[in-house]
Amino acid sequence: MKMRITVNIEEEDNTEVTEPTTIEVDVPDFEAFTGPDKFGEVFDQYEREVLKARNAAIEAATEKYLSELAQKKPIQRRKNEE
Repeated sequence: MKMRITVNIEEEDNTEVTEPTTIEVDVPDFEAFTGPDKFGEVFDQYEREVLKARNAAIEAATEKYLSELAQKKPIQRRKNEE
């Protein structure tokens, strides 16, 4: 199975500031949960992979956000100088 995490950064009017960031990660199939004695181990695997994916998605989205910010700042400075 796969889990897909998508991060969108948008203006208040829902226009995208950056392209969406999507991270996909493999997670255990339902069949991996074979019984109560395996639940904790399998869920731990699931949780670790999801947390890594979440962190990677936020890191990548933040890089895009800061890149966009860096491009916008010179334009704003020019407008203020005029």
